[in-house]
Amino acid sequence: MKAAMSSVAPRTALRTVRTPSITWSRSRSQIVADLCPHHEENLTSVRPYRDIPGPRPLPFLGNTWRLLPVVGQYQVSDLARISQLFHDQYGDIVKLSGLIGRPDLLFVYDADEIERAYRSEGPTPFRPSMPCLVHYKSSVRRDFFGDLPGVVGV
Repeated sequence: MKAAMSSVAPRTALRTVRTPSITWSRSRSQIVADLCPHHEENLTSVRPYRDIPGPRPLPFLGNTWRLLPVVGQYQVSDLARISQLFHDQYGDIVKLSGLIGRPDLLFVYDADEIERAYRSEGPTPFRPSMPCLVHYKSSVRRDFFGDLPGVVGV
């Protein structure tokens, strides 16, 4: 056992990186910075959540009024049109905040940004299921599902 352990190369701070044309030694953090688009050094254009553009909520009413029938600015039945308007007016990432009793809606229209978000969640991302399905499985059809959460595809 002792001989096997001594044959293992010690872990060093420098790594050898080979490309088709060159070989060079660099620190692990330099390699990570070059290869990972989410590395801290590559996040120079990150802005705070509060700076994400979108319709400004009115005091007390928020943005809920925009989705109401007759007086609202948007028709909920035509979400594709709302989405296109948001993209045209606000850009690739749009926040619809101030929805009474609801969390903010975040519209992301750039596939690279969506990929970046999913890849940065880590090995066990938290993705809550729809409350109506949780109620259905735990109350309405408890006889069928029992204590098993099952798979919720949302």
